[in-house]
Amino acid sequence: MSSYQLSIEGFTLGAERTFIIAEVGNNHNGSLELAKKLVDAAIESGADCVKFQIRNREALYRRKADGSRAEDLGVEYIQDLLDKVELTLDEHRQVRAYCAQKGITYLCTPWDEPSVDVLAEFDVAALKIASADLSNPYLIAKAASLGKPLILSTGMSFEHEIIRAIEHLKGLGVPFALLHCNSAYPAPESDIQLGYLRRLQELHGLIGYSGHERGIAVTLGAVALGAKLVERHITLDRNMEGPDHLASLEPLEFRQLVDGIRQLELALPWQGPGRHASQGELLNRENLGKSVIAVCDIPRGAVLQQDMLRIASPGQGLPPYRLPELLGKSAQRDISQGDFLFESDLTQQQAEERLAFQMPIRWGVPVRYHDFLNYRRRIAPDLFEFHLSYRDLSLAPQPFLAPVECSRLVVHAPELFENSELLDLVSDDPAYRQRSIDNLQRVVDATLQIGEFFPNADDRLIVANIGGFSADEPFPLALRPKLYERFYEACERVNFTGTELTPQNMAPFPWHFGGQRHQNIFMMPDELEAQAREHNLRLCLDLSHLQMTCFHFGLDFHAALEQLLPYSAHLHVADAKGTNGEGVLMGSGDIDWPQTWARIKNHPHVSFIPEIWQGHKDHGAGFWSALQFLTRLA
Repeated sequence: MSSYQLSIEGFTLGAERTFIIAEVGNNHNGSLELAKKLVDAAIESGADCVKFQIRNREALYRRKADGSRAEDLGVEYIQDLLDKVELTLDEHRQVRAYCAQKGITYLCTPWDEPSVDVLAEFDVAALKIASADLSNPYLIAKAASLGKPLILSTGMSFEHEIIRAIEHLKGLGVPFALLHCNSAYPAPESDIQLGYLRRLQELHGLIGYSGHERGIAVTLGAVALGAKLVERHITLDRNMEGPDHLASLEPLEFRQLVDGIRQLELALPWQGPGRHASQGELLNRENLGKSVIAVCDIPRGAVLQQDMLRIASPGQGLPPYRLPELLGKSAQRDISQGDFLFESDLTQQQAEERLAFQMPIRWGVPVRYHDFLNYRRRIAPDLFEFHLSYRDLSLAPQPFLAPVECSRLVVHAPELFENSELLDLVSDDPAYRQRSIDNLQRVVDATLQIGEFFPNADDRLIVANIGGFSADEPFPLALRPKLYERFYEACERVNFTGTELTPQNMAPFPWHFGGQRHQNIFMMPDELEAQAREHNLRLCLDLSHLQMTCFHFGLDFHAALEQLLPYSAHLHVADAKGTNGEGVLMGSGDIDWPQTWARIKNHPHVSFIPEIWQGHKDHGAGFWSALQFLTRLA
């Protein structure tokens, strides 16, 4: 563990996940019952830890010889208030036991040295030192004597005092974290100086934020600036009497803070150097961007001139800024009016006319109607997988096709249909569900027409993403059986005669319209196996989707692959990176390809296509690259 990390009950502070402390302090108002309710509220709000404060009043405050404690008004007010809101030592023990029973980490701030001895009996995971004691080396040394990690707030301190405390702590040899803090209750935003977090991180690598402001925005900003732990006071009612309630968060606010921090943790990581386009951006770049296209028919050998080319959407060819690179080069192919210009048009290398690949299982490539004949001219695969759009369903396929000797036909149903409706056979809306059923029947009809050109095909498989997605959050787990029930009811209303539906496994966050949704069914390996076994289904197993699912849920990809291959008829073979890097270049993602390909070769009943993101661009360059990669593995 680096010097800028420390561990508290198995939680590594300084790693990607922010440690969130719900500070009860004295907000229990001296009530054991209220203290326990605040522990429950902290758990319900998603906090990692709940923290209390303990004082030995005799040791903490001065007394005059006559026993009086005449003080300034502020100190007198605080002492009078503490008279009302302190828990007894036995009640502190009960709170500690309650936290252990409920499974949440308990921390405590000792305000004096005798209280450190009490906490030694509690076996706390770490100790918190309040801002008021950052300049108290005696209490810090006493706390460090327990050998536990320390968390120290830096409110009401000057930088030279912070530096002095850091040097002292380094000498004591205990791991520690520093929290930026403004010790006013509540703190005005203009006084918080949140940017000091950057300076504090220069002084010590493990930093956090203890906030007393109203609301949650500043605390979220602290996380964005590098805070690896945050502390906020929690109360059941901000209107209660006491110094901290007004600067505290009520449970719903605390929940919103935790959710916001968890969102930031997903959004903050950046893998440099430079900026990388996300999968959703790449989708939208293709759809919304612009490319270099041909203004007119350009014969092979013609010298490319400015008036032969222009810029137009979509963004599937060379980007506009590369147009000057084309000028003066000879066309290496016949380019039709409206065609994209590609990288290969810059290389001055003529594309191979015929390609051959030797594979241990049946293989093919994805095609659209308009490029089928070109692919048929260049390769002799075992299958073609037609990726249909909803517009294709309105076309007669015959003009685009010619007979082939393929042993299998695969048709991928459109995801999107008229009126921007996604195929969803399990929708809550019966009318929507019926439209999806009708659209799937149209796919079956198109498959039968295409099948006339595949006389030797032993299967006519229909791959479909059958729905079961949600917009803002996953559906409750209890709803899943109902969704599967709807799916099978929908299938009974489609005449699949002469075809076979092979549902595709989905990733946790499918992309629709250039944005993410949540997937709920046909995703988890155990569910996929159970559905296939119990309903005699064969699957289209998408390896990229499977890898992203395993990455997100912490599952073993190879165990899941071995589990699902026996129930799979067809594979979409592609790499994946993280939870949303779908279809990345083979060998650049998270999949261990030698081991994966070795497993696949043991299942000769399956077929596959390389499902490479935009693999069809530049005359199928992505597909040929993937097939060559797999050939080298063999």
